[in-house]
Amino acid sequence: MGFQIELSFKKDYGNVVIKGDFSFICGFNVILGPSGCGKTTTLRVMSGLERAEGFMRCCEEVFFDSEKGLFLPPQRRRIGIVFQEDNLLPFLNVRENIEFALKKSPKKNTDVEKLMEMFGIRELERKRPAELSGGERQRVAIVRALAYSPRALLMDEPFSSLDFRRKIDIINFLKGLELRIPVVVVTHDPLEANLLGEKVFLMEKGRKIAEGGKELVREYFEEVLNLEGIWD
Repeated sequence: MGFQIELSFKKDYGNVVIKGDFSFICGFNVILGPSGCGKTTTLRVMSGLERAEGFMRCCEEVFFDSEKGLFLPPQRRRIGIVFQEDNLLPFLNVRENIEFALKKSPKKNTDVEKLMEMFGIRELERKRPAELSGGERQRVAIVRALAYSPRALLMDEPFSSLDFRRKIDIINFLKGLELRIPVVVVTHDPLEANLLGEKVFLMEKGRKIAEGGKELVREYFEEVLNLEGIWD
């Protein structure tokens, strides 16, 4: 399981600097840290929504290299993004939201019926976002992000608006998809990191301060949060 994404960047906002070196694997990578530590900036740099000093390589392609003056625009990176809010188009139903994403897919013959069946949302196809529960909307947002065969999936606090039961359901849904791409999830919640992360990065005050597996989450948070009964 080699590194699929290599990122080394520095983003200077004047009053604060965000920087870090990351190697993301094919599987679930979690960036864990408090609000304002630079997690979302990291995702925005990866997606191309922010320019930064440094370089990024994904699946053997250079996405940006500031020293060489290289910068691949967001629409050419083919990265799926799921935000804290689902951002589904409210005037389209579930099927139409997915079809909209498929217009950007390199696989022009993708069968929408099979796609919805595969991800277990077939029964929702005629509903509009306002008719869905929070968990259903987030499931559809995930499927829509995956619909155009992205090279990586970035998720910015995707579970923060969900109650505990729906959060666990969506995490289990994600794990059950058996994705074969790098998935990078940012969160402030150590429980989410422990449940989902195969590789975990800790950020604090604009810096990556540690990286490792789930044992890293336990080392930093078990005593403070007293979650011994939840870790396993």
